[in-house]
Amino acid sequence: PEFFLDLIEHKPFREILRDLDIADEEQLDLFDTLDVDGSGSLDFEELIHGIAKLRGDARRSDIISVSLMVRAMQADITAFEKRVQKNINKLHGKLRAQVHH
Repeated sequence: PEFFLDLIEHKPFREILRDLDIADEEQLDLFDTLDVDGSGSLDFEELIHGIAKLRGDARRSDIISVSLMVRAMQADITAFEKRVQKNINKLHGKLRAQVHH
């Protein structure tokens, strides 16, 4: 991330990004957007693929993809919430049993 932040400070690089239809306000968050695997680094494929996807309007397939990801995340969060509630109930029961002894 540091190298990318240094790179974004150089006017020629910012101009290249503008030529690629990446707005100035999107440039600062560009690293996080392009780092799809969350590794903290960008490989060449992530950079090229990500910038290509950023250009122009979102396609229907992009919107559907994001929608499916959101649904999957909602399902994961719901499952997590159920597991947490189950554990809370178990702990509450154990605590109640300890108090009554």
